[in-house]
Amino acid sequence: MPKALSLVVIGRSLDPEERMQLRNATPSPLSVVAELPTAPQSLDELNRLRPNAALVLVNGEAPLSFQLVERIKQELPETAVVCSSESTGSDIILQAFRSGAMEFLRLPFADAELSAVFTKIEQQVAQSTEEAVHQGRIVAVFASKGGCGTTFVAANLAASIMRLARRHTCVVDLNLQSGDQPLYLGVTPNYSFTDVVRNFERLDDQLLASYLTPRSKGLTLLAAPTELGRDQEVRDDHVMRTLGLLRTLTDFIVLDVPRALNDLTVQALDTAEEKILLLTQDVPAIRSAKRTLDMFARIGYDRTRVKVVVNRFERKPEFDLTQIEKVLETKVYGTLSNDYPAAVGSINIGEPLVLAKSSSRLVNDFNNLANRLLGLREFTADDAGSKSARSWSLFGKRQ
Repeated sequence: MPKALSLVVIGRSLDPEERMQLRNATPSPLSVVAELPTAPQSLDELNRLRPNAALVLVNGEAPLSFQLVERIKQELPETAVVCSSESTGSDIILQAFRSGAMEFLRLPFADAELSAVFTKIEQQVAQSTEEAVHQGRIVAVFASKGGCGTTFVAANLAASIMRLARRHTCVVDLNLQSGDQPLYLGVTPNYSFTDVVRNFERLDDQLLASYLTPRSKGLTLLAAPTELGRDQEVRDDHVMRTLGLLRTLTDFIVLDVPRALNDLTVQALDTAEEKILLLTQDVPAIRSAKRTLDMFARIGYDRTRVKVVVNRFERKPEFDLTQIEKVLETKVYGTLSNDYPAAVGSINIGEPLVLAKSSSRLVNDFNNLANRLLGLREFTADDAGSKSARSWSLFGKRQ
């Protein structure tokens, strides 16, 4: 599964058309993690973010731009540098390559040239990733309307992935103002995103690991700020750097994403290999989901990476899956049964339903959803608690 490419833009902010072109440049998700000025101070941010690529937009400060390119190549040799300018004279192109740029793109961008350059970068990143560090996989759970059960689904999906794949799974609560994941997982965090912010200058994988709250062996939580007002201190680069480090620490990351589509939300969604769009069987939720799918298309997300899941599903003639798929113009990826007593009961005792001794159909539904995401076989009621249900590895082979 392709991983998201991280990109820093230097020189100016991208306009909407340029941003769209970049999102469509490669098959992999591409995340613009920062837009920085052409200044030496930008190197500090680049060293924190350590992006896969830097796009330097050369403007009137061409000498300063090329000096910055040289410094990037010295300090971050693993970061691919691409220069771009409206001026395409031989002198400026030659200076770009002499300073260390791997490619030069003319402005405005040509889609074919952009695709060729970033496909090359993607291939280089894939090769270096295979040779270097482990990279975890990110699944984002998002609902464009409140009340669809995002927090409940994120907690139980993470627990199901952990149990079935037997891999370290981390829940990241991005509801920074009022995150409730500790209640759903039954934990009391000693650390949260507040600690990430306070120690951002020295943040590394070991320090970040100490901020994770364990729910059980293999299941952890990075909690939202627990102190009132601290959510405003969390910046986009705090979140993006944290997710990058978490990839090296864990096998799976499940994001509990707030429903507001702001810059932070979109950047978090950019990082996810799989995006679960949650809805319920009512007109407002279905209409909101359709708007979200249209917005995702405008952003440039591959529709195959967006998984529509119907929560609290019941067989209703007025809202069957065929009608929902017709409105959304996309297939429903999965359903989660409506079992209110079981769901509320698990929340009240602070234990994910899939980890409890429950006969609820929801448990099988979560297992099936997790299995599809993992690429395993379908889970059936006869498998519950059986040895064979526990003997399948991440790649579908018996162990």
